[in-house]
Amino acid sequence: MIKYASPGSPDDNSKKPVELMSDGHSWVQGRSKKDYEFIGGFFTLILLIEYKINQLLIGFNPEIESKMFGKKIDVFKDFLKVYEPEEGEDMQNYINLISPLREIQRIRNNMAHDISKPKFEYSDIKQTVSYVQQMRPDLSEHLNYCKDHDDKCIVVISIFSLVFRLQSYDHH
Repeated sequence: MIKYASPGSPDDNSKKPVELMSDGHSWVQGRSKKDYEFIGGFFTLILLIEYKINQLLIGFNPEIESKMFGKKIDVFKDFLKVYEPEEGEDMQNYINLISPLREIQRIRNNMAHDISKPKFEYSDIKQTVSYVQQMRPDLSEHLNYCKDHDDKCIVVISIFSLVFRLQSYDHH
């Protein structure tokens, strides 16, 4: 059985949608400047990684720019399957990029598709942290100077972005 609400005054009826809209978005109103800086920093780094993937793979797949981030990673994997390494080049260095890329993609998707989650935890980027510590222990030491986990997250993703760009630099 449907139960209809009692009609209110025109003034009450006008206020109700505004109340419902603002009540439903209290999570946005509670964000700090640091939250917005975190979101902006993270998505800027994602765009830099995507840009490098596009540059690297445009010759391999001319439609790479129109693909979603996850599909770009799939194309990168396909590229690695057919790539002929130069003498002394270790393919494992490129293959090792896949796990952190997937981890970053998962976090990116979670944040992009649920805006009530403005952050992720340092424990969510274990693959990326491990990769960065292995590939650039010199830069990983800077994590000790981060004032909190949010800063550590952005620094790790920044280092990964740098390493990714350098790893793939010679092949553009």
